[in-house]
Amino acid sequence: MRSPHHFLHLGYGALFGWLAWCAVQSARNGAPWACAAFVAGSGLVVVAVIREGDLEDALRREAVRRERAGRPRPADAGAAVAAVALAGWCCDAWAATAGAEHGPACRHRLPKDDAA
Repeated sequence: MRSPHHFLHLGYGALFGWLAWCAVQSARNGAPWACAAFVAGSGLVVVAVIREGDLEDALRREAVRRERAGRPRPADAGAAVAAVALAGWCCDAWAATAGAEHGPACRHRLPKDDAA
């Protein structure tokens, strides 16, 4: 579906064409004051087209900014690595010894650890 901006640009183009035609006809028929008025009106239409384009761009940028702000941000990579490492620890002794031994209440403690 076309946005209202497209219809406004179409209308501005038609208005510009009509004003330019009127300016040419005024000049051909010896009415320089009317020709000047139609040229000034045509200039205002050009300014309106430029402003409409700027407004459309600003609205598009704002929509993109709003969409990006609404997206969930990924968690900090360092915090994710730490969470995975903490989840892999089975006991404090295992973490402190870099996996060499397990604490007395650890379910991964082997019977040979008791003999030592």
